[in-house]
Formats: sequence, C-alpha cells, structure tokens
Amino acid sequence: MRRDAFRLLAVAGVLAASALLGAGQAAAHSQLVSTMPADGAVLNEPPQSVVLTFDEALIPEVDSISINDDAGNVVASPAVEPVGSTLTVPWPAGLPDGVYQVAYRVVSSDGHPVIGAISFTVGMASAAPSVLDAGAETAAGADGGGLVLPVVVIAVVIILLGAAVTIVRRRR
Repeated sequence: MRRDAFRLLAVAGVLAASALLGAGQAAAHSQLVSTMPADGAVLNEPPQSVVLTFDEALIPEVDSISINDDAGNVVASPAVEPVGSTLTVPWPAGLPDGVYQVAYRVVSSDGHPVIGAISFTVGMASAAPSVLDAGAETAAGADGGGLVLPVVVIAVVIILLGAAVTIVRRRR
C-alpha cells in the first residue's frame, strides 16, 4: 500500500514541476520597454511623434491607438503600423497645450494582446490628473491571469500530498 502513496507523491511532483515550468512561459508576454516622450514627461513643445518600443515584435494591422485629452476625450485615433517591436504614432497638428494620454492595444508576435497607456504634458508644468491614470491599464497588468494556473496546480498538489500522508498512516 505504500506504493499507492509513492505514486501519489510522484504525480504531485510532476504536477508541481509542470506548474512551475509553465508559469515562466505564461508570464512571458510582450512588455513596453521604452517610450519617447517618457511617461510623465513635461514638454515645452508637442512631439512630432510618440514612439512605443516593446520587447518583441508586434503583429501588423491589429493595433489600436487613441490620443486622449485630460478630460478623457479621444482627440485622435491614428492608424499606425508597427515596424518590428516599435510603434510610431504621429502627433496631430493643432492640439492645444495640456495633458495627454496615448492609449494602446497591440498584439505581440506570440499572439497575446498588450494594453496600456502613457501620459505626458505639453506646454505647462502641471501634473497629469488622476482621470488619465485611473483608467490606464499598464502592459504588465493587462493580462491579470498569469498566476491562476500555478496557484490551482499547487493547491491540487497539496491535496494530493495530504491524501498520500493519510494513506500511509492508515496502512501502518
């Protein structure tokens, strides 16, 4: 009967190992690595373009960009095409000074969507209002489900370990 307990322990070990190996791959979605201008920057003049650089190539024709004012209104939604891992958003002419948010939804080469936003100020030294920050979902938090599977597998492993210990104790 000890063989049953050892089999349960072996299964638990395999499940734990697969959960740990799978966790690294699930968390490996593309991330925004740099922007120009920088998130939170205060600029004297409007930029000619906003450049978003990711850590992996992006899939063309599935991106969505919006430029929002400090009230959250969309002031432009240009169609842009990524070049490798870089997305260059032309800045619309004639926008007044103020706080702006550039929100994006792109799809990385592994097929996962990446959603986020950056904010910056043009022409005045005030801080970005919380309206822009409250609705902005960061690239790192867009997925939200990267740890669910490992937690469930670990819970199953703990239950199996408890069952194995119970079987061993009853057989003695």
